[in-house]
Amino acid sequence: MNPYDYIKKEPYKLYIDGEFVIPKEKEVFDVINPVTNEPFAKVYKAGKEEVERAILAARRAFDEGPWGRMSAKERSKLLLKAGQILDKRKEEFACTETLECGKLYAGVLYFEAEMCVDAFEYFAGKARCIEGKTVPIDENTVNLVQWYPHGVVGEILPWNGPLMMGCQKICAILAAGNTAVVKPSSWASLSMMLLAEVFEEAGFPKGVVNIVAGSGSVVGDAIVKSPLVDMAAMTGGTDTGKHIIEASKDTVKEIALELGGKSPNIMFEDVNIDDAVKWARWGFTQNSGQVCVSGTRLLVQRSIYEEFIEKLKIECEKMVPGDGFDRTSTLNTLIHREHAKVVWGYIEKGKAQGARLVCGGVPYEDETLKKGNFVPVTLFADVTPDMTIFQEEIFGPVLCITPFDTEEEAVKLANATEYGLAGGVFTKDMKRGLRVAQKIKGGQIYVNSYFSKGMIEAQGTGWKQSGLGVAGIQKYMISKTIFIDTETGSVPQ
Repeated sequence: MNPYDYIKKEPYKLYIDGEFVIPKEKEVFDVINPVTNEPFAKVYKAGKEEVERAILAARRAFDEGPWGRMSAKERSKLLLKAGQILDKRKEEFACTETLECGKLYAGVLYFEAEMCVDAFEYFAGKARCIEGKTVPIDENTVNLVQWYPHGVVGEILPWNGPLMMGCQKICAILAAGNTAVVKPSSWASLSMMLLAEVFEEAGFPKGVVNIVAGSGSVVGDAIVKSPLVDMAAMTGGTDTGKHIIEASKDTVKEIALELGGKSPNIMFEDVNIDDAVKWARWGFTQNSGQVCVSGTRLLVQRSIYEEFIEKLKIECEKMVPGDGFDRTSTLNTLIHREHAKVVWGYIEKGKAQGARLVCGGVPYEDETLKKGNFVPVTLFADVTPDMTIFQEEIFGPVLCITPFDTEEEAVKLANATEYGLAGGVFTKDMKRGLRVAQKIKGGQIYVNSYFSKGMIEAQGTGWKQSGLGVAGIQKYMISKTIFIDTETGSVPQ
């Protein structure tokens, strides 16, 4: 298998109103392989005119086209068909995502691509299971609460999981009955440009899905500020989320944000240390730490603190950096040279502020690895809440370890950041596990494991500065309450 055989020689086109479009200015941007930092493809860059065309197409498809009048059953069938097409092309998508994002190929093919197909199947079912409720008011009044699509939804995708998150979010948008204008990240656009072909082959009506690549300052702002867009959703950093809130103020549209995290992972002294060490490593090294729910703050009870750190160091040093297509690789590269610089900056801050460097923290000397954006697994011990690396999201394979003595102290430390996305609790005492999980201010908590298998069925939400809105289909819907007076002759006097 040569993964480059799947890559187009000509620039990838935008997808607007059921057509593959070359933008008016014909500008392109390079797609970079982060393992080598060399370009291997090009994507056409949307300007303001192309974004406006995409928004108008989505508006027409919802207001005038067949989509707004299509039954849930018909939408469901189209989603199922698209999922079947994607299933046949999983290898192509996995190769493309590995080349562009630097991920481990096996993880993309056997997990993320499978989750993508599952998203089409799951939301195809959800499209036919949207229920409201009847609220008892009095004997002469019937109150109905029903759920409706917003209309046009603008979805701004992240670069750390463009294929999986893109499929999950677009499927939810469409299952709810909306039309979509999708902006992939400039660092990771190819899987979404390919997905346009899937929707086209499946026979989705024109304008239902529009995919426009380009800069956030042009494409993202136009989507958020447009009065023709009913809802804007974004997954990414908290600072970007704040900008979107500001940009949406004039249209007061619905906003959904999945933002940053600095999630605590708490280890009580009664754990099986050998098992817990593996969970701790798993919880912050997946995709080299480029996962928003990663357990990047490890809180360890003092009685097992040093033993835990020593065993975790041994476990982390087993990881093998390399190209995602190399079966021996267990640690992938970061997405982009600029992001790697940010991560290295945090590592230097950790050293400067007095954290104890346990392992990692020094660039690789291997010439092949130096070409890419590889950062070794880095452990900092004795990290205190006043340190930058304790408070800010690093988004790399960097773990901050802090000791605690009591359950109350563990909870206080867990909640000592502005984030509230996820967290973990490890203990043999299940009463304590549940008690602590309930006290952590976060929307997605794991007990005696890390990372959920039910990512679609059990949607999370961000607390504090980690986001707005609960994930899932109703995130993209709005409720309406209807009062029906059944009393004969009830006329105001």
